[in-house]
Amino acid sequence: MPKQIVLGAFEIMAPTFLTNAWSHPDAHPERFTDLASWQQLARELEDGGFDFLFFAEALGYPMDDNGVASPTAIREGVQFPVMEPLSIVTGLAAVTDRLGYVVTTSTTAERPFTNARRFSTVDHLTNGRIGWNIVTSDNAQATMKLLGGNGVIPHDERYARADEFVDLSMKLWEGSWEDGALVMDKATRTMVDQDRLHEVHYQGEYFALDGYYPIPPSPQRTPTLFQAGASPRGRNFAARIAECIFIQERTIEAGAALVADLRERARLAGRDGGDVNIVNNLSVIVADTAEEAQEKRRALTTTPTREAMAALFLGWSGVDLLQFDPAISLAEVKTEVGQSLLKQYQDPNLTVGEVMDHLRDTMGGYKVTGTPEQVADEIVEIVEGTDVDGFLFDHGAGGVEAYRPFLHEVMPLLRERGILPEEPRRGTLREMLTGGGSRLPDSHPGATFRVPSAT
Repeated sequence: MPKQIVLGAFEIMAPTFLTNAWSHPDAHPERFTDLASWQQLARELEDGGFDFLFFAEALGYPMDDNGVASPTAIREGVQFPVMEPLSIVTGLAAVTDRLGYVVTTSTTAERPFTNARRFSTVDHLTNGRIGWNIVTSDNAQATMKLLGGNGVIPHDERYARADEFVDLSMKLWEGSWEDGALVMDKATRTMVDQDRLHEVHYQGEYFALDGYYPIPPSPQRTPTLFQAGASPRGRNFAARIAECIFIQERTIEAGAALVADLRERARLAGRDGGDVNIVNNLSVIVADTAEEAQEKRRALTTTPTREAMAALFLGWSGVDLLQFDPAISLAEVKTEVGQSLLKQYQDPNLTVGEVMDHLRDTMGGYKVTGTPEQVADEIVEIVEGTDVDGFLFDHGAGGVEAYRPFLHEVMPLLRERGILPEEPRRGTLREMLTGGGSRLPDSHPGATFRVPSAT
């Protein structure tokens, strides 16, 4: 029996995303501030059988090493303008019954207590349908320039900080309230049984906390944990903490190697390799004929300018391609931001000019293009060849219209092929994505922070 995959929609609260295709004739960039449009998208994703809606984050905007904004980014709308995503989740959950939501926040930009408090609140209000995508920084320059930081924190130090951040967060979620501590007994005028409430004490290199956590346990206690680091340090962090790992491989060979590597790292971290669910970015273009689909792909990839894609690369990697001689390679370039992304383009035989030319075709993960039957067959081939557990669907030109061919023409074929369930999954986000219970499994390191009844 084939593996059944999970499906998420990959979005950002901005006029455009990976393709930077907001000027495409089919795009509707004006909708990014419209709650009703986002609600319509959420409803159609839920009705079609998607499991979750994943929001990336862009705290800042592409900047150079001196913190100066990229003029191209501002003019051509590259991660600018952009809104904060956690705020919209309750508005989407109110019009959906089943769809989960994953939101990105940065351990470099946030504080553990306030971040934990927001996720606990949303987990309550969505009845357990929230996940946290943990990043160490979505834009290191923004942390320094916009948040009053003291310079760019080195890559591995950001992960050391993230280890503390997540451990303290899990201690708040798992180690403060016993189940049943919130009694709300009117007769005795007792709101909380203080014998079943525990102060949290934490002293680390980066964070310290002493006191009570004010929010009682939510349906999941700890939100479902996502992570997307692809450097060796990021992979180790993900293998220790993440329940779902987001990757962006583009070939079956590379995908299979990375999936195997991540499962082995999880085993070395004391977990089972199957404890981590790995989802890969997927861009799909569907049409009645293969030729028509290829023409749609060409129109999508040629919509953004070369300079706009260079600005997107700057925002993700910290490397400004426009400052280099187009004839040289990136082989000797270093960064403290997107090391894994930069590494993909450091072939000494590849010039900077060629990198800029290829970005529109290569940013993101798998590009699947063809008729519905061809697309379904290729997706099955990727799943069988890589052991990936699911996909984050990249919306192309954006808007609910970009999802409909996949929802209505491809997903029924995937159900016929057995890699999607006949009936959509239900429950908390953790139950839907891992097949386990609502709470962290005993094998997860967060379980070590539990008070006796927090199971």
